[in-house]
Amino acid sequence: MRSVVITGAGSGIGAATTVRLDAAGWRVFACVHGEGAEVLDQQTSERVTVLHLDVTEANSIKTVAAQVDLALGGGGLHALVDNAGTAAPGPLETLPIDSLRHQLEVNVVGQVAVTQRFLPLLRRAESSRIVLVGSIGGRVATGFAGAYHASKYALEAIADAWRQELLPDGIQVAIIEPGPLATPIWSKAAHKLDSLPPSTIYDQRLETLRKVLRRRGKESPSPEEAVELILHAVDADRPHTRYANGLTATMLPKVRRLIPDRLFDRMALRTTGLGAP
Repeated sequence: MRSVVITGAGSGIGAATTVRLDAAGWRVFACVHGEGAEVLDQQTSERVTVLHLDVTEANSIKTVAAQVDLALGGGGLHALVDNAGTAAPGPLETLPIDSLRHQLEVNVVGQVAVTQRFLPLLRRAESSRIVLVGSIGGRVATGFAGAYHASKYALEAIADAWRQELLPDGIQVAIIEPGPLATPIWSKAAHKLDSLPPSTIYDQRLETLRKVLRRRGKESPSPEEAVELILHAVDADRPHTRYANGLTATMLPKVRRLIPDRLFDRMALRTTGLGAP
């Protein structure tokens, strides 16, 4: 039975991927932080083991890796899906530095720390793979999400570097670059805006941003679009190095390269309604 570790499995893409891989007969180690364990227990079979993981805590990562190692009985791990992530929205001018630090700690440092710990288990399996869940936000950046974009751009570089470094070991690395999807990350991001320091410069635009975030959470496509990409990445004999869902996520990075920066800036602000009042 093939085995996979999925981080950030408590909701959204991670939870949907857990359910699909369980149904496909995989042994799934679903790592959650906070809520989600009870729902997964109700929706999945005995092939799924729910573990509590904080990707920012070294001891938590070490403990979970030891639990997976013990459960595999010396066998190899076939796939690791680095899906855990968060979003810290807001203007960089007023964003607390601790929020930026936490953003990078979860989305970048945590991904690397988890992968480092599981690499010995991945090396035991033949043709194992690492799947990093990035974003179209790692290819195209817009205002008021600078911290999030910084983390996803960094993940692109990490995917490229690790793909080259692990090629001689037969471990394949892919990154998923989905566009906006209907997951709880949007409502959580909107809620985080409340903790930003008050600012007469940005207050009106932040109110608009709240509306944008809530709308995307409701109107975006289902997480299943990203799940299909992850399934191919973990299951295909020769997975792609990059996966994007839909025309927008596929074409926008290509079109962005053709548009002058200042023109794109004006287009982005006009499209989102986040231009100066």
